[in-house]
Amino acid sequence: MRIDTHHHHKKAGKNLAFVFFMNLTFNILVIAGGLATNSMAILADCIHDLSDTISIALAWALERVSQKESTDKYSYGYQRFSILGAVIISVFVIIMALVILQEAIPRLFHPEGVDAGGMLVVAIIGIIFKSISVYRLHEGETFNEKAILFHQLGDVFEWVAILILSVVLMFWKGAPYLDPFVSIGIALWLLFNLGRNLIKAIQVMLQKTPDYFDVDEFKTKISAIEGVNAIEDFHIWSLDGIDSVMTLKVDVDFGKDVGEIKKEIYDISSGYHVVDITIEFD
Repeated sequence: MRIDTHHHHKKAGKNLAFVFFMNLTFNILVIAGGLATNSMAILADCIHDLSDTISIALAWALERVSQKESTDKYSYGYQRFSILGAVIISVFVIIMALVILQEAIPRLFHPEGVDAGGMLVVAIIGIIFKSISVYRLHEGETFNEKAILFHQLGDVFEWVAILILSVVLMFWKGAPYLDPFVSIGIALWLLFNLGRNLIKAIQVMLQKTPDYFDVDEFKTKISAIEGVNAIEDFHIWSLDGIDSVMTLKVDVDFGKDVGEIKKEIYDISSGYHVVDITIEFD
């Protein structure tokens, strides 16, 4: 039995579209702010933000693909394109975090001067825009949304840190080393969270049993159905980290109502986000 459900990905597509246009607008403002203040630090961060926008556009595009109906070539549908997007984005952000570390660590020993006033203004704008994006994504269920959420959260922390840093530098000219120190902290936070998200996304692609699915509990409930003698073969894997596919072979007493047994199995499975069930009775 196949249950049609794309509502997670439709909502995710709308959220990612909103965040994409928010980031695109922010990119324009940062470019203008960097040129107006002649701040290389802000212009350098603009390159980082442009990479964010590109990754969000990719996530949005793959999330839209994931909403397509199943075909002969993709019999389970396109939901795994969402996972593919999460893997690509996580890898991309991890690489960016490593680049930040590569640039920031040498600056701890050779700090450079920054435009504190320009940093303050752009930081305030950054906090506003990034916070709105985080709020839009905070209830997202797909791995795609989570990957972008962690990136946007990292940006919020970055801009809050830059805000504090800019105020400190306005009154304490001898602390330019704080700029790379903050960047290193943000990069390590991104590596930890995106690394964890990447591992979970890869586990889904490798058809690992979903973390939320208690196999022993499920088998106990099925075995308790009147007329079920034993579960002889059982497989479950996730399509996208949310919805799962299940196949099972059940030894039943054919003197009982097999149709009712099947209905009870469907009812139990629906509580575990199982959207495609294949049952064989023996």
